[in-house]
Amino acid sequence: MRKVFLCCLACAGMFFNISAQELQNTQEFIPKHEVYAGFGLLNDNQMGSMFADIFSTVITLGYLVEPGEYRAFTPFVGYRYCFTKRFSLGGVFAYDVNSVKVYNNATPDQKREVNRYFMTYAVEPKFNYVSKPAFQFYGYLGLGATIVTFGSATFKDGSKAELSRVPYVNVHVTPIGIKFGEEFGGFVELGYGYKGILNAGINFRF
Repeated sequence: MRKVFLCCLACAGMFFNISAQELQNTQEFIPKHEVYAGFGLLNDNQMGSMFADIFSTVITLGYLVEPGEYRAFTPFVGYRYCFTKRFSLGGVFAYDVNSVKVYNNATPDQKREVNRYFMTYAVEPKFNYVSKPAFQFYGYLGLGATIVTFGSATFKDGSKAELSRVPYVNVHVTPIGIKFGEEFGGFVELGYGYKGILNAGINFRF
């Protein structure tokens, strides 16, 4: 009877030891790298440009700038490095284009469309409120710079409006983000800034 008891105790010990090792290995495995891509709806570059163009006419070297065409969606790509299951840090690149109409004071009937290109580079620390293998509930704050590049407009009379490249600080706040999937998945975010009010896309972790 004693031998049977000792044998059962040994088997139970081996079982719990193996289970503990498997659990430890599972807990220790956290994907360190994440790449993602998506689209944002109505970001601050587009909205700010539109309202500025509507409510104030910009005078540049004797030329007037008035509203043109604006885009609702902003594409972006990014990378994050996961330090713990709660905290990660990464960078993002977002791209925007819109246009304005430029004309000379002396010839207001001769208008030319000029594109404005917005390139945003930012750093984003991200914190997971809830972190599961196939589900994350998170928020983050992004801080970076947007560089807007203006083209040059040539008019029928041969005159030109040479416009420049202007950098400025830009931010993005996302208090609510939901990510689903393990290695490959998708995400939806609610916030405002250089990405947009509502963002969605796909991600891959490895």
